Amino acid sequence: MRALILSTFVALSLVTIPAAAQEERPRAEVAQGVVVGERTGEVEVFRGLPYAADAGGANRWRAPQPAPSWPGDRDASAFGPICTQRVGVSSPALRARPQSEDCLSLNIWKPADADGAPVMVWIHGGANSFGSGSDVYYDGTPFARRGVILVTINYRVGHLGFFAHPALAEGGGDLVNYGLLDQIAALRWVRQNIGAFGGDSADVTIFGESAGGAAVLNLLASPDARGLFAKAAVQSGGGLRLPRDVAVVTREGRATVEAVGLSGDAATAEALRALPAERFTQDGVRPAVPGFGPAVGGAALPEAPLAAIRSGRSAGVPLIIGVNSNEASLMQAYGMQPEAVINQFGGRLPALLDAYGPSINGDDALYARRLYGDVVFAYPARAVAIAHSRRAPVWLYWFDYVAEGRRGEVTGVAHAAEIPYVFDTSREAAGLPSVSPADQAYAEGVNACFASLARTGRPSDAPLCAGWQPYDRRRDNWFAFAPTPSEIERRDRRPLDAIGAVLSRLGLE
Repeated sequence: MRALILSTFVALSLVTIPAAAQEERPRAEVAQGVVVGERTGEVEVFRGLPYAADAGGANRWRAPQPAPSWPGDRDASAFGPICTQRVGVSSPALRARPQSEDCLSLNIWKPADADGAPVMVWIHGGANSFGSGSDVYYDGTPFARRGVILVTINYRVGHLGFFAHPALAEGGGDLVNYGLLDQIAALRWVRQNIGAFGGDSADVTIFGESAGGAAVLNLLASPDARGLFAKAAVQSGGGLRLPRDVAVVTREGRATVEAVGLSGDAATAEALRALPAERFTQDGVRPAVPGFGPAVGGAALPEAPLAAIRSGRSAGVPLIIGVNSNEASLMQAYGMQPEAVINQFGGRLPALLDAYGPSINGDDALYARRLYGDVVFAYPARAVAIAHSRRAPVWLYWFDYVAEGRRGEVTGVAHAAEIPYVFDTSREAAGLPSVSPADQAYAEGVNACFASLARTGRPSDAPLCAGWQPYDRRRDNWFAFAPTPSEIERRDRRPLDAIGAVLSRLGLE
């Protein structure tokens, strides 16, 4: 039944469009053929454009292959399937969409009169395990209304996107970093084709959140991505040394193959590629460590991002990077207990206890939240800002705007909760009982800041961010997205320095 649904979906996407309808709809000719999108007001949208071939069958666990051409006009009014995944905490609309390995597509929102417009390419988050460029919160209409072409992409996730097994090396596979290779392939497609939509192929800004933010850091470090973008933004992307290498991922791959019922001589590349994709998303088929992601090694990612940035071997482009005020909301999502977090991050070390001092007041729950947010997000963001600022301007932020209807109910801004503000889709923000006029105005302001990076190379040309200065290590200046003076303006920065000293001593950066 799933195959029938997907084949019908694909067939409908190639249906010839009546001539009368074609005249009323926007058209563009890309390398693979003509696409026909939709227009609402002054914004044109093209959905489900394949940037690479079907990643299933013989192409599973291989570098993305060129997208095939099509005859006639391709209907680009509907999103393509999302990549095969455990849908996790994505929006209900995303969870209801068809899944397929034939998922390497992108979506474009553009001003109707675009001519040499700047381009932004969004890389979704989801722990490299779930998500899609078609989620409702990534609607590009507000960006397009500001004169920016917005592109969102799908890339392979989970075991199908980040996987290694000895059989694949013998069977023509590229080890581990398939999802990263997809992102690079999408950027190459944009470079080749965005001019057909009125975009400037030399003026591309990449940005992403969480795993998508980490992907931006990987792309900064990747020689294969050099020259494919001119600016970047990282939202809650971490940035410490990747805790994975090919050997670790290969051990995970062996365990995964046994979990799906293959072992020994039966675990050939052909047998692995013949398994239904859904077998890799079932309960019990999980990595040995939380999450998925690229591994260091090979041409696409020869070294960890922070190391590449510190050595000057990364792309020296203007960069926004920052974190939210309650990144520790992930502790609950992962079921992490305060004592476990404190022990895992060395929180009982005298250097850390002394640095946090009275601010934690013996409260282990508060200490664990503060330590988690600082070690995983705030310290890495500042470390990236310090290193990157030696070569290019960096704007470092702390997002602390809580919607009016939730103030007093929540502690700070949870992980990913800034996305509806960056995209100005706050009217549909998850969990908000209501969106006030002030919330809407603030979202418009935040969206303008990120659009300003794409348009002028700095966020400070937008009114809300007019006072946002590039990062200076001596001043350690963070810009606070907040309605009132923010915690970051009051907090002692010594804990971040102490964390850096501890991590450096332990070789964990």
